[in-house]
Amino acid sequence: MKSRPGEPSTVNEHTTTQCHISKTVGLDYPALGFDLANLEPRKLIDEALVPVSSSLVNLAPELNGLLKANTASSKHIIDYVFAGSGKRIRPALYFFASRLVEYKGPHLMPIAAVCEYVHTASLLHDDVIDNSTLRRGKPTPNSIWGDESAVLVGDLIYARASELMAETGSLEIVSMFAKAIRLMSDGELLQLEHLYNPVMPEDAYFRIIEHKTAVLLAAACRAPAVLGDKTQEIRDALSEFGRCVGYAFQLLDDALDYAGSETIFGKKTLSDLPEGKVTLPIILLRSLATESEWAQVESLIHSEEISPASMLKVLDLVNRYDTAGKTLELAEQWTERALKALHFFPPSPARTDMEVLARRLLMRFS
Repeated sequence: MKSRPGEPSTVNEHTTTQCHISKTVGLDYPALGFDLANLEPRKLIDEALVPVSSSLVNLAPELNGLLKANTASSKHIIDYVFAGSGKRIRPALYFFASRLVEYKGPHLMPIAAVCEYVHTASLLHDDVIDNSTLRRGKPTPNSIWGDESAVLVGDLIYARASELMAETGSLEIVSMFAKAIRLMSDGELLQLEHLYNPVMPEDAYFRIIEHKTAVLLAAACRAPAVLGDKTQEIRDALSEFGRCVGYAFQLLDDALDYAGSETIFGKKTLSDLPEGKVTLPIILLRSLATESEWAQVESLIHSEEISPASMLKVLDLVNRYDTAGKTLELAEQWTERALKALHFFPPSPARTDMEVLARRLLMRFS
């Protein structure tokens, strides 16, 4: 795989990182220093979030309270979507960045809510687009209240987020979150264009990651520096950290779909390709598999009917050529790049806490 200018290069064939996670339980995972035999990803993330846990607890009631819902149906959906026990990684990153730049101003909680609102609204819309009935094992709002109500509540949440941005009086805050929302929509459209496309260009895959995941994390990390009127260099360093974490975040997710364990990581596996999503472990097969092997994969994707038995054949190729492993190695490189962005800041407990979180987010289960 060729690298884009300025981006982490693909790890070469001599790397030794093991990535068939579900099959190598018991091996040391060198990049993170964890023994997979005793790995508890939820516990690892919980421990990393302890420095901002009180802020996240305080945010929870604000998520409902800051929304101005005047109808019964909107209140039901809002209560439902914010009653989940997710890690709220986006506002967590925002709170970590706030600690690093010592921002404690009046917009601390409202903009933390914006970080979660933008993410939640996008999920409400995505579930309708994908005809999803379950998310994290729970029925989706569209499957309970219907597509129309789910879409409109997503719009309501976006609108309220926009009001909260405007209340800061910062054009940069409004601009960067508006850009994130625009690019997230553009990324979803690009993904739809390439569903069941076995020859999706690699650069299109990375644009989807940039738009659907990285831009919002970059905005969440940059926002405290903007609100605290910090220098451009500080703002850019935090943006870069969030952007790189976003890449690592999604690359690991894509690797785990083929190499993970649902029991260990809490993520359903072998689900991307049946939904038409051609991710890096498949893209890399194009150049690594034999011509006949790739022809079988290409035919399978074109059929748009991918059975569990067919997926096992694809998984065999992914394992044979270690393409999930190569994807994880790239995620590790993006994590290292995120950590390098933090070197702009002098050593401190706040910086160390962000470094710990970035490393542990490689155990992805947002």
